[in-house]
Amino acid sequence: MVKKIAIGILAYNEEQHIERVLNEILTLNRDVYVLNDSSTDRTMDILEELNTTKNFTIINNIKNEGAGNSTLKIIERAKNDGFEFVIKVDGDNQFKLNDINKIIKLYEDKNYDFIKSNRFWENGIEGKIPRNRYFGNLFATILLQFISGTNKLFDPLNGLFGTNVKVLNYINKKVYPKRYGYPFYFSGLTAISFFKIFQINNVVSYGNEKSNLNSIKMFFTLIRLSFHFLILKIKNKLLIGKYQRSAFLDFVFLFFLILNFVVFLRFALIFTSIQIFNTSFIGSWALILLLISFFTMFLFIESFKEEKSIRNDHISNEE
Repeated sequence: MVKKIAIGILAYNEEQHIERVLNEILTLNRDVYVLNDSSTDRTMDILEELNTTKNFTIINNIKNEGAGNSTLKIIERAKNDGFEFVIKVDGDNQFKLNDINKIIKLYEDKNYDFIKSNRFWENGIEGKIPRNRYFGNLFATILLQFISGTNKLFDPLNGLFGTNVKVLNYINKKVYPKRYGYPFYFSGLTAISFFKIFQINNVVSYGNEKSNLNSIKMFFTLIRLSFHFLILKIKNKLLIGKYQRSAFLDFVFLFFLILNFVVFLRFALIFTSIQIFNTSFIGSWALILLLISFFTMFLFIESFKEEKSIRNDHISNEE
């Protein structure tokens, strides 16, 4: 009989939380992997001590590889051990056991390919979320909805999710983020690859911790991944006859988006000493920019409508 569900816990310098998190998750009676990402505190000592009396698997990175790489390592290990579905949890005690159990039930009952979480609902946040995380998630949500063509998905940087191990067949390791931004990658990849997706409303607890995320690096990572997904989803839809019209709209929109940026740049250069195209008529470039912007927006709206009708067939969320 094929084993189905495993739970993977990421732990980096979590000596204050890892024992409690692990003890709670073990009550679910599921196979558990704990990956220690070369912690510099007592995390590994605590895990080894617990492992003498409790049944779970320790994966230890010799050097710090980052949350993205570590998540991938857990999924690969679970697949090799015969599991079909992996729930990824952080070891910082921010997630609730009820939400993890909710993902388990959804997979067992509905066999979703990818189950993600959303903390941005009425009762989704306990404590105070760091400001850069809040605005970072808002920006990431806009990008995810932009590339996936659906307004059903939110909070793509949420670290609690479950995925079918078949996702490994779709991951491009040259593009995949090794450290932060990996939940966005999983959300975007599964959305444009026609995975059966469900989004739950989960609860995330915040204490007095400060975010260690580098906002600038995260910004450029999200932009890079978004362009990658735009190209990839056009390729995916070109292979399916009923989606080829949508792919055409995406391609034309992308072309005009780039053209809009070029014309805007040329318009801005009017106010500098740099001369391109041998003209500096402000009115002419302003009119061109305005027309192209309107047409680009029109294409986006049409493309989004087409995309939304496609995505609604395989994406659901908790109201």
